[in-house]
Amino acid sequence: MNPAIRLKCAYALMIAFVAVVMVHMGMLITYQIRNGVVQGPILNYALIDIVIAYTLGQIIWRSTRQLVLSQKWLRHFRANRHDKLTKRLNYKYRDWGTEIIVVQDDAFVALTLGLLRPKIVVSTTVLEMFTDKEIKAILLHERYHCRNYDGLKMFFSALLADAFGYLPIVKPILRYYQTWQELFADRYAIRQMGTEQYLGSVLLQLAKLGKLQRYETAVHFTNTTLEYRVMQVLEPDRGVHVPLALLKPFLRSCSILLLLMLGGDS
Repeated sequence: MNPAIRLKCAYALMIAFVAVVMVHMGMLITYQIRNGVVQGPILNYALIDIVIAYTLGQIIWRSTRQLVLSQKWLRHFRANRHDKLTKRLNYKYRDWGTEIIVVQDDAFVALTLGLLRPKIVVSTTVLEMFTDKEIKAILLHERYHCRNYDGLKMFFSALLADAFGYLPIVKPILRYYQTWQELFADRYAIRQMGTEQYLGSVLLQLAKLGKLQRYETAVHFTNTTLEYRVMQVLEPDRGVHVPLALLKPFLRSCSILLLLMLGGDS
């Protein structure tokens, strides 16, 4: 199956599970508010109320954390901005319509920051480490994330992972989604450059560097999917196989869903 189609099907399956849980929770909350009296075993309703409270709490926590950290890192990057290099890159890639911020940092920093108005952030170290062609490949990768609002999608995915992590089907699908998110961005960069050479050179150098600094709430160029990305560059005609085992998580999620429904109907 085509990776894009398989990805959409898997994501739709996860959304279906989440939607069923949310609808059932909404029905239970509405029932308790209207009736005021619980019929059936109180323990069942207490456990379900705990699950509902946990889910809502995680949604509020993740949303608040995202807002605070996004503002924090944006202020940090703007305070450490290299004005001359920032102006140079924004002028060079003015046709992109995407803001680029160059920050003074000794670490490798290449990421997309922002939900509704995503920006590309790169460090002076990136500009020193790589050639102009390699830098363009990095920026094209990040441009793909900006054009597709992957920062917003990643936030939504993190929200689902936090709020509905008790559904076993959620996390493997989100890992699969994040992997292909990076692979698709690499494919875009390769198509725009017309060759795998420059992006491949960057990825191989990063593989040698090992663990790199990461910032929360951002879409990073150096993600945990580096192995698959290197494979895609080294063997472009072979295709990358990203495993997705869903049978056991699907059955376990169905069991949890059934327990929630039976508990609410008791």
